[in-house]
Amino acid sequence: MDLIKIVSCLEDGNIIHCGGNIRDTYHELSERAEELDLQAALVYLVSPMPLKAGLLEIMRAHEPGAQEKLTITEIMTAIASIERETWVFMDHFEDLTGKAAGKYLWLHTHGRVKYMAGLTGTFRGEVQSFYSTFRKLNPSGCLDGDSIDVSVTVMALISVFASLCYLRVGLEYGLLATSTIWFALIVFRTINYIVR
Repeated sequence: MDLIKIVSCLEDGNIIHCGGNIRDTYHELSERAEELDLQAALVYLVSPMPLKAGLLEIMRAHEPGAQEKLTITEIMTAIASIERETWVFMDHFEDLTGKAAGKYLWLHTHGRVKYMAGLTGTFRGEVQSFYSTFRKLNPSGCLDGDSIDVSVTVMALISVFASLCYLRVGLEYGLLATSTIWFALIVFRTINYIVR
């Protein structure tokens, strides 16, 4: 990825990379921090969950000896009071729950925390408010609210085609049409099980 573009995007706000891994970008930026004159603290989270572990990692970028005994609210308050900007790189954005997304969003709006996330699947609907703060690094790779899921339609078409083939065979050999409908339902259910 183009590090200069990523730095300029992070200076403007949150960015998301769909279908990719953020770890390599984090390591490249960490190695070239002086060369790129980065003032922000860099933090890498393998996954944004569990929430408390992620928040502690962010806090430890500024205070290495931060205790685990703090509550989530105390950790968030401490992070929000830090003057230095923090860039959080996280993979597996799709693991976020609604509650955790709300906490990370709060840090973004009340603190000096910006995120670069990697998304390799689809995310929960309750995360949409946090997701909407992200600029897409590769919009063609992102499946979001504007995308249409056609998997059910394709499964239905395959089921109809299979039932028509079975009906033709059934009519030639005297089988009942009822077995055709039953077969179509079995095919649909099987394809749905495989896809999901």
